[in-house]
Amino acid sequence: MRTLYRQPLVWFLCISGALFLADAYSPKSNDAIVVTPAVRERISLLWETQMGSVPSASELDSLITAWIEEEALYREALRLGLEREDSIIRRRLVQKLNFIAESDPITEPEEASLLEFYELHLSDYSLPERLTFRQLYFRKEESAIAALDAIQSGIDASTLGESTMLNRNYAYRSALDINSNFGMDFASQLDTEHLKLWQGPIKSSFGYHLIFISALEPEQTTPFVAARDKVISDYQLASKTLARQRYVETLLQNTEIRIE
Repeated sequence: MRTLYRQPLVWFLCISGALFLADAYSPKSNDAIVVTPAVRERISLLWETQMGSVPSASELDSLITAWIEEEALYREALRLGLEREDSIIRRRLVQKLNFIAESDPITEPEEASLLEFYELHLSDYSLPERLTFRQLYFRKEESAIAALDAIQSGIDASTLGESTMLNRNYAYRSALDINSNFGMDFASQLDTEHLKLWQGPIKSSFGYHLIFISALEPEQTTPFVAARDKVISDYQLASKTLARQRYVETLLQNTEIRIE
């Protein structure tokens, strides 16, 4: 035993083991879950916001206990790396960072800046060309042609046409609206040069139609004065988007990127 005690390796193993056990069982201040007054206030405020009343002492104690358990689980999840390769957590973190990037206060824009923005985006404040028209529906093209001949010979158009879920009358409809009802490219087939005349047959996704355009409203741009509130809203949204883009550009400039 005396010879064993004199061996440096034995002492090394004993000291190393003692240090390991001490480290394993000693409290680590860096890992401590601390319930600060700020944490208590935040928990209480969250409860008050959700429930509409200040939590009682027992309720607050229960909330703090739940928070401690949640914090312990959260830290363990991070230690195990459970947040990695999780698309939901990834999107949530990116979303929060986007909020931070866009959170800089936006000063009230000057009138000249608003006018410049308005003129650069006139199409956003313009109403497209709109048509008011009647339509008669037919399943077969021959039926539509026969109906058109009948109208031209003096037959009342309201007595013609087959049953359909489509309306007979449409007012102030843009090309986008018309295509959404009748199918792609239907609006482009309409003759807007000759109003108040029956035209067709025009093919749609449902069949064939005779169209009577009674009015055409040309494209109209909303005056700046009338659109000012929307211009301000759009300007502020564009400013936030620009702030986020600059934030991302700064991040990328300081990041090494390798594509393997």
